[in-house]
Amino acid sequence: MYLTAHNIFFFDIKMSLSIFAARSKSKNRIIKSAIELQENYFGTGINIPYVLIKGAQKGCKGVILSAIHGDELNGIQIIHKLTEVIDPENFAGELLMLPIANVPGFNLHSRYLPDRRDLNRLFPGQENGSEGSRLAWCIWQYFIQDADFGIDLHSASYNRWNYPHVRGNMRKEKVRKMAAAFGTNIVIHSKGVKGSLRREAAMRGIPFILFEAGQTNRFESDIVEISVNGILGVLNQMKMIPDSEKFEKIPQPSTTFYGKSEWIRADNGGLFVPRRFPGDPVQPDDILGDIHSIHGDITGNIKSKTEGRIIGFNLHPQVVPGRALYNIAYDSESINEPFKRVEDKKDKN
Repeated sequence: MYLTAHNIFFFDIKMSLSIFAARSKSKNRIIKSAIELQENYFGTGINIPYVLIKGAQKGCKGVILSAIHGDELNGIQIIHKLTEVIDPENFAGELLMLPIANVPGFNLHSRYLPDRRDLNRLFPGQENGSEGSRLAWCIWQYFIQDADFGIDLHSASYNRWNYPHVRGNMRKEKVRKMAAAFGTNIVIHSKGVKGSLRREAAMRGIPFILFEAGQTNRFESDIVEISVNGILGVLNQMKMIPDSEKFEKIPQPSTTFYGKSEWIRADNGGLFVPRRFPGDPVQPDDILGDIHSIHGDITGNIKSKTEGRIIGFNLHPQVVPGRALYNIAYDSESINEPFKRVEDKKDKN
């Protein structure tokens, strides 16, 4: 179903209704539409597309967003695939999905908004703020505020590649359970910076996780498959989809929760040649890659500072001093120990 003037849902931005509320009386099980949130340079509307799946049974309300950074495209296809595989008749609750949250950035093939600001630093936004703040406010009002939980889909920034992993405030039990249900073998405790969607939502009682995988400006089929399976795991945990043949639980790898992550940077300029890759475990002083001169001589090594796992790396060979080359997740003890004590206490009781 293509977006046409006949199925665009125009929305007065002064209204306080969310999409959940505005579409509560609709008899359609799958609604593919858009809302007009802002005006462009020609004075015509910028339409934010969405898909709303209304289950035949009552349940909670979930929201999934993609392309908050306009060049991170994997999430768009993830939402397309979810729309294909979810059967509303065997679904409980409502699932609201935004394939392209940052339409202005998407149109420019850019991570950022036209004013070079990062949309994921502006939530929950302001009704009468800057152009980016107004967009964040609209997304919050119409898609986020009435949700019971959320998933934010991301890829690595330009010229980087991320190993599939989940981030969120793992000291919040609901967030931790969502992360475990997603089923990646790496989860990182990260509240998010001020203005990020997961931080602001969690502070207001809406558990949110962020899924990171792959690179910008690509549809990566393996990443899409991993994410769809992970999201179905979360929906199953939320009792929105049943244990059935169609939604059979996929065996998941053991999950390690890490308390921190840190980039290792180049000490000298040259050509970066990796030895180790995202997903690899590392130990202190492991050589992860080399810096070569323009003539091919090794002029420096990139070494791990700690025990952990590689969750991301730089794709571009040309580097200068300070260039971020490897992102390492580490410190699993600090985030796991408090929950281990809770579980031990439950076992004793």
